[in-house]
Amino acid sequence: MDGRRVRFIAVATGILRGMTAKITEGEWTPLAGAIPDNVQPDKVYVIPTRKPVDDDGDNIPRYTDNVRYLPKAARAAGIPVEFSTPEGTRKYLQEFSIDPEMWALGLTLVTVTSDWLIFTVEQFISHRAKAQGWTDEVVRELPLKVSIAETSTTRNIEIEGSGADVLEALRVLKQQSLDQPGDGRSVRR
Repeated sequence: MDGRRVRFIAVATGILRGMTAKITEGEWTPLAGAIPDNVQPDKVYVIPTRKPVDDDGDNIPRYTDNVRYLPKAARAAGIPVEFSTPEGTRKYLQEFSIDPEMWALGLTLVTVTSDWLIFTVEQFISHRAKAQGWTDEVVRELPLKVSIAETSTTRNIEIEGSGADVLEALRVLKQQSLDQPGDGRSVRR
């Protein structure tokens, strides 16, 4: 097996209504320079997810513009989130050609069992609602892709679905990791 794994988690989000989140492991790799050298166990880091622009002449990965204020908003809510790259070196890319309703978020942390992971994604969804003038309920039904680099296991995970389904898939992943002692993922941080 080449390390790739795709799982679908059916999520019951209402009485007679089921949704599905797609979880893919091993197909996504963080960009070079996106992961900080020293990942602290009590923090979540927002990582750049876009390749450098060819005509810029540098190799600095880009953050999408929709994450520009996420760490500040998360810290105001008491969530330890910061960018993975130092201030003054970050570059942003405004994306006009992508579907404006499909938002993506790249994160790195020590383990998916971190209590801060779900709070960070919830904050991103809330930030998305405020930025667009939508309600949280509307935004939770829109498509979202979250890419996660887990540094304790070097496991790379992508989760795609509605915001609500992605959050539920994260809860399931966290519980599964906590229930599997001895695999390197059960470290609670």
